[in-house]
Amino acid sequence: MTLARFVFVLVLVLVGGVSRADEPPGPPSRIDQAARFAELVREGDRARAAGRTSAAVQAYSEALRIRDDPAIVGRLGLVALEGGATAEAVSYLLRAIIDGHDVPPAERRRIQDAYERARPQVCRVDVALSHLGADVLIDGELERASSTAGEFYVFTSPGRHEVRATLGGFHDAIETIDAPKGGRVRVSLVLTPLPPPSPPPAPEAPATSKPASPAPSSPCPAPNSKPPAPSAPNSKPRRWSPAFGATSIYGALAPLPTFGFVASSEWPFGEVFSARLDIRVAKSARDVEGAAIRGVILGAWPALCATAGRFSGCLLGTAGAIEQSWDDVSLWRPFLGFGAGGTGRLISIGPAELRLSVDAAILLDNYPILLAGGVKLWTGPPLLGSLSALVVFPGH
Repeated sequence: MTLARFVFVLVLVLVGGVSRADEPPGPPSRIDQAARFAELVREGDRARAAGRTSAAVQAYSEALRIRDDPAIVGRLGLVALEGGATAEAVSYLLRAIIDGHDVPPAERRRIQDAYERARPQVCRVDVALSHLGADVLIDGELERASSTAGEFYVFTSPGRHEVRATLGGFHDAIETIDAPKGGRVRVSLVLTPLPPPSPPPAPEAPATSKPASPAPSSPCPAPNSKPPAPSAPNSKPRRWSPAFGATSIYGALAPLPTFGFVASSEWPFGEVFSARLDIRVAKSARDVEGAAIRGVILGAWPALCATAGRFSGCLLGTAGAIEQSWDDVSLWRPFLGFGAGGTGRLISIGPAELRLSVDAAILLDNYPILLAGGVKLWTGPPLLGSLSALVVFPGH
């Protein structure tokens, strides 16, 4: 833990303790609360302007105990960033962006600009727990979000970190992660039950003058003094991330792009590589060359990808069918191709992300548009290009 982060967290802990000790015996009125909130915000603003980081953190934190205000959350994030606690700053700034629809535009722009500057300096860690209620510690520091959620995310500094989950009656689940700067890591913490306690030993029989009779033989072996410990799972549970969005496809169907929808799933294996499958369907937006010809393209785009930071490069294939129709005639033809593409993760939307994908595939044949009598109306290149925007949801 860096010194700046330690000081920032220590101030937050001390603020919580002092606030609870100073609470009046009776609940204050709403007018008193509003006046106290405004006074604390002014104190925080003055302390921040004077460069007194600890005093600003204390004032803003006490104000947020009275009322959860996204603008003050954003100011707390700006103070944390100015004090060097970058990971905490990104968490506060993102929360202010998500909830701060009513924040004045000028202040919202400052918060957004600070987030965009700070986000590439830290790593987002998506944590999934096998048991709700477990405490999660990163490098020994408790993450408060783990007490109420089975899946959550935090931001941490780049480098190697220990992520530990603890829960009474279970073995600790421990994972070590290498957090890339500006990247994102997923970690699953699977807790396994502790073995039941061993039964107490049976009391010894008192000695007698009679010789002990031999114990009867039994086909069943004597039970062990300790039950066998539960075996550890062979591997971590695989996780996949669903995504949905819009797509535009050009080539082999019409001189103009087609528009439609895309559904995608991604399966990571290792820290860098992943497999992805896109299912896309698109339709021509207008008639072709003035003729009443419409078209539909439906296909699958499997891909193998390598990720570095927020960007991925993929080798992909494509297979599907193209339908061209005019009047009462409908013609379906299969297509097959291969190519490459790239993906960028743009922004986080709560637990989800906005992803933009661009790819191109060379087809094994071309698909001209024919009129009655075999007249070629348009012959496209043997190439499919696609631009897709998707919202990626947390993995399962």
